Formats: sequence, structure tokens, C-alpha cells
Amino acid sequence: MASATLLTWLVPTAPLAQGAAPTPTSLSGNGEEEVATYTDFPDASEFGDATIYYPADVDEPVGGVAIAPGFTERQGHIEWWGPRLASHGYAVLILDTNDPRDRPDVRAEALIAAVRTLKEENSRQGSPLFGKVDTGRMAVMGHSMGGGGALLAADQLGDEIQAAIPFTPWQPDGDFDGITAPTLVIAGSADDIAGVDEHAWPHFQSIPASTPKVYMEVEGGDHFIADTTRGEDLELIGRYGIAWLKLYLDGDDRYRDFIFGEAQEGTTANLSRYVENPE
Repeated sequence: MASATLLTWLVPTAPLAQGAAPTPTSLSGNGEEEVATYTDFPDASEFGDATIYYPADVDEPVGGVAIAPGFTERQGHIEWWGPRLASHGYAVLILDTNDPRDRPDVRAEALIAAVRTLKEENSRQGSPLFGKVDTGRMAVMGHSMGGGGALLAADQLGDEIQAAIPFTPWQPDGDFDGITAPTLVIAGSADDIAGVDEHAWPHFQSIPASTPKVYMEVEGGDHFIADTTRGEDLELIGRYGIAWLKLYLDGDDRYRDFIFGEAQEGTTANLSRYVENPE
């Protein structure tokens, strides 16, 4: 039987009462849910070790999010996403690739397998997530080559996922005209590893106009803007990530204003480019 660990050290920074309207403050830190983790679940040949984060007490099934790290990186480089997203009501699988040097196409296979793993946890007897995952609400995310992998996975998965968030993605000559899931591309204007003109920006442009999409470029941001220890404004990055998932994974229209409305416009001073193509 899988064992679970309750992260009692996670104290919500801005509790959001049931039914209360979301605010920039409530989206800028951990949510109201206590978070538990476990690592004891069936192995997948496509990826190595992985950790699943989830809200400890849920009244109804939650959406699932699979996240891959970048080149030579491990879970720890992006682990902040786990408790952040789980505390806002998601089951989150953060994986290690089999080889930290795996290319984006291999990371895409890992993410696809991770989505499948989250779905299977919903029906696996003994899983802490048994009966608690909404298998029709799934998303992929990733950093650098993991971001390239997230784009490739989204291109392959089509309507099998409902959202994608590549951050500072690396994938030369990417053409993602098969992506139908709403996609938030997060980039840094000063990224000198995956330069925006060669990676994130053409990635965004190649996604069909019929797909809801946003290109968000942090002014002066480097390749590690969403890194656990090196990210300089995780509140900003997290706020957009959570709002995107709430809008497109949960279908909660209260979060639309944080992407396309006045609430978004209040952060423009931190962004060098923000290009939106709503549904």
C-alpha cells in the first residue's frame, strides 16, 4: 500500500475561504489545502523517481498536473510547484527523467506516461488518490528541455489534456500546430540558454490561433525564473500558473480576469511582452 506524508509545514500564506473571490494575494502563495505527498506507486519505464503532491482532504476529484525538469536537473529544481499547486487543489506528479541529459522528445514521453500514471492512481486500490482524480482534467508543465517536452507532449496528446504550461522552454525548430489544449508560455527576456527569439516566441507563434494561448515574458528574467531556488519572483510566476489551471483545467471563470482582464494589466510593469489569444 502506498504511504503518504503530510506536509504539516505548509501554512497557507493567503487562505481563500470557500466561495470567496480569488485575489492577487490569494494566488501569490500557497492555497488553503493541507498538502500530502507519496512516492510509492507503480514504476513507469519512461521516467525515474517521482513524487506526487496532493491536497490531503478533498471533497471531490481534483485535476492532475505532470511536470518535468530541465536538462541535467532533478525534481528539486522545480519542486516548489508541487506544494504550491497541490495547496490550490491539484494532484501534481513531479518526475526525474531516466537520464538527466534526456532530450525534449524523451521528456515528452515521460510526461505522457506521468499523465497516465495520475489517471491510474485514481483507480488503483490502496492509492491515496483512489477515486480522487478527475481523469478528464489533466495538464502538463515543464522547464527548459522539460518545457520543450511539455509542448511536444501537448502536441501529441491533443484533447487528452486540458492545459499546458511550458516555462522557459527549449526546443529548436518546434512546430506545435497540433496543440489544442490552452497553453501558457512563460519566458524570460534575458534568457541566454533558451533565447526567446529562437525558442519560446516561435513556439507560441506555431500554436494554432484557434487554441487559447498566452505568451508571458518576464522583464529581465533569465532561464531560471521558475526555479525553486533561483527564481526571483515565484509569486508572479505562480499566480499566472494557478490562474491558468483554474480557468482551463477547472473551468472556473472567476480567474479569467487574471489572464485577460484588469487584474492581469496590473502586473504589466514586470513583463516585457504579454501577448494573448483568448478563446
